[in-house]
Amino acid sequence: MSNPVGNLERAARCLIVSAAFAGILAMAPAASARPQDVSVTVQLTTPLSAASLHKGDQIAAQIASPDSFKGDLIRGKVTQVNSSRGQSLVEFSFDTLTHAGVAVAVSANLQGLSNSKGQPGVDEQGRAVQASNAAAKPQQSQSKLGSRLGGQLGGILGGRSGQVASDASADASGSGSNSASAPPAIQVIEQGGALEFGPGSTFTLSLRSNGGASLASLAPNASAPAYAAAPSSTSPPAASASNAASAPSSSPAASAQPIAASAAPGGQPELKATKIEFIPGERTVFFDDFSDMVEDEPPPHWKVREGTVDLLTGGGIRELHADKEVQLTSPSFVIPVNFTFELVWTGGGEMAWHFRDKDNRDILVAMVRGEQSGQEANASVSGPDGGLGSGGIQTDTSRPVTFALWAQQGRVRAYLNGQRIVDTNQVMFGPMDNVYASFAGYRPNGMRSLRIAESAPDFSTVINASGKYVTHGINFDTDSDHLKPESSSVLKQVAAGLAKNPNLKLEIDGYTDSVGDSAHNLDLSKRRALAVQTVLVSQFGIDAARLTSNGFGPAKPIGSNDTPDGRAANRRVEFLKK
Repeated sequence: MSNPVGNLERAARCLIVSAAFAGILAMAPAASARPQDVSVTVQLTTPLSAASLHKGDQIAAQIASPDSFKGDLIRGKVTQVNSSRGQSLVEFSFDTLTHAGVAVAVSANLQGLSNSKGQPGVDEQGRAVQASNAAAKPQQSQSKLGSRLGGQLGGILGGRSGQVASDASADASGSGSNSASAPPAIQVIEQGGALEFGPGSTFTLSLRSNGGASLASLAPNASAPAYAAAPSSTSPPAASASNAASAPSSSPAASAQPIAASAAPGGQPELKATKIEFIPGERTVFFDDFSDMVEDEPPPHWKVREGTVDLLTGGGIRELHADKEVQLTSPSFVIPVNFTFELVWTGGGEMAWHFRDKDNRDILVAMVRGEQSGQEANASVSGPDGGLGSGGIQTDTSRPVTFALWAQQGRVRAYLNGQRIVDTNQVMFGPMDNVYASFAGYRPNGMRSLRIAESAPDFSTVINASGKYVTHGINFDTDSDHLKPESSSVLKQVAAGLAKNPNLKLEIDGYTDSVGDSAHNLDLSKRRALAVQTVLVSQFGIDAARLTSNGFGPAKPIGSNDTPDGRAANRRVEFLKK
């Protein structure tokens, strides 16, 4: 007696095998035209490698066309890696598009691919690959017969167990609706070698929003023509809120007022054109962000005299505040001759910062002041021989202002919100031992953070000598992979070093402190490293094949996560010579 289930299974296998010999499985057909689908060409910014990738690893690419999305970042994760019996397979999905700084959930189907040399249908070694799209697992339960057929069909196609592989026209949800669901998977298979697509490899995708507004409704990037599809009446999705209070900050100036910078495609500021030159010192010698100060208690790292201070908190911000003048003195510590000083402050009062020797004699004095109008900040610097210079900027002093001082080989420069206001040379001074501040003169003041560090060495010198360059000068918005404009100085140094040495290849690694959820910090560190990689490629013209990125979250700390200065040291970006 015949078995109807067995007959159906055999018939299904015959149909699939026949299709494979006809070449249908070599590449899934292009998606049928739908108003909500957008065909995009992307270039990988991370490698797609069966040898190095693992399930759960992040994969990312930057959109090259159309112009309305050019420069945007698209990210996803590896869902399966397998190398056995002379065959290697990598399965992944793209699930997030970052457009104008907003994360949009998407589904992507593959339409075509070529390696970083521009050769279609082959990987970096020139070996032919097969690619297909596997639909997301249906939400409804399957019958016993459907489950058995699905598992076998998926196995024949190289799909995920229990899922029926589909062509590129499959909807992310399998139903054609716009409800959010798991995105479809893309499978790439190679026979007889280790599958490898390097950064710069080009993939053509059919992209659609997954559960949100149609991509056609999103405003095009600057200088890009409007997308031709009919606009949707649905508003684009808003960026999700984050818990700023528990999010790891990237720098002592994480809460500082943003410095004006034009936006580049992909939501990042235009860093190449930003006229900021200050480079924060590397080895921290003194730091305070008041994260270990308890309300109604004095700040533990300062001796307070002639007045009182309070800790103001809210919205993830901690600020040392004084209504009237008060004196603050740091403990004794060695201030290097070549050093940087970074202060984030608010208010209309005056602060005088005295850098003193062990006998408490002034060596350098820096004064910052918010004017009574609330719309102007001024600063001046004095040395052993008198005044070195002064200057001011127009800014809202009710919002954080950054003052920076840079002493390097007898040259002393001062900056307000990244704008240079003092630049003198041949300033000679001896060792310094502590810092004394007259805080909140004339009017109230607040202080968000203070950092003193030994000046950073030149990128090319360090990377060539040691193979590793560690920097705390690449900074991001709180709990975000959005770069701050003041990161431009370090990125310009890195880009110049890469241009000078065309054989230099780098791995970019991101790190956080241990505050908050470790899984979130790990993901954040990966996204931040990827943002640095993407900007070097898109804005500074670095060949994508020369860069890779990774993130390690709070792993590999270089300071104690129990202290403010240790946490500040752990929030960093590292460049490794490959």
